[in-house]
Amino acid sequence: MKSLAKIFICLLLIVPVTALGADFNYTRYEALLKRHVRSGVKIDGIAVNAVDYAAIVREAKNPDSSYSLLLKGLASFDPAVLKSREEKIAFWVNVYNIGALKTIVDHYPVDSIRSRKINWLGLPWDRKAITVGGREYSLGEIENSILLDTYRDLRIHFGINCASVSCADILPVPYRATNLYRQLEEQGRRLLADQRKGLKVDTQRGTVYLSQIFKFDKKHFDALGGGALSFIKPYVLPEDRESMGRGNLHVEYLDYDWNANDLKNAR
Repeated sequence: MKSLAKIFICLLLIVPVTALGADFNYTRYEALLKRHVRSGVKIDGIAVNAVDYAAIVREAKNPDSSYSLLLKGLASFDPAVLKSREEKIAFWVNVYNIGALKTIVDHYPVDSIRSRKINWLGLPWDRKAITVGGREYSLGEIENSILLDTYRDLRIHFGINCASVSCADILPVPYRATNLYRQLEEQGRRLLADQRKGLKVDTQRGTVYLSQIFKFDKKHFDALGGGALSFIKPYVLPEDRESMGRGNLHVEYLDYDWNANDLKNAR
């Protein structure tokens, strides 16, 4: 028995940690968010969690900075070692947000992720944005092929941040498997409580004004959520839920502000 125990201990020492399964270490990402994300500011009159991109650009020049080491860590990390559904969703939501942030940083200064400096058509979603496990991924591939098509959880839309004012805010801490769904649902409630970019109910006009997030991915909200209005009901303010229940309401969409969630634009 002692011999078997010794053999097992030896195997543990020589088998790579990734073979046993391990979550990604978010320490550097957490430090980055803590230093460079500011909550409670307004850009274009809309409340946002703003990012100090100029500071991250300076940090990116240092190969030993949290930002540089975070990207190196992702580039060498094999996502196949992630075991649980929650670990995988949290990881790829974080990667999407890091990729969007990196897109701004790589081309800074830009006024929007849709800047022609990033993509001449103003459509950055299919360009390679970030490297994970030695492979380059686009934001569109992460959002659609990996997250929505694989896990079919519409709450993911509350987590991904496209570095723009009207997106669901970037969370100032990483998403974690242990409290992933609570984080996503809190983000959803926060978005839908904002009449400027989430939800506004006008009972006199019989109209619900929704974020264009629900328009951009209408096919998934229709297929998986029974339509946007059905999906959002658990996450809206009680008074809005009551108003929405009074009768058939026409859906229109709020203006979408594509300006970057850049701290330098905060007022």
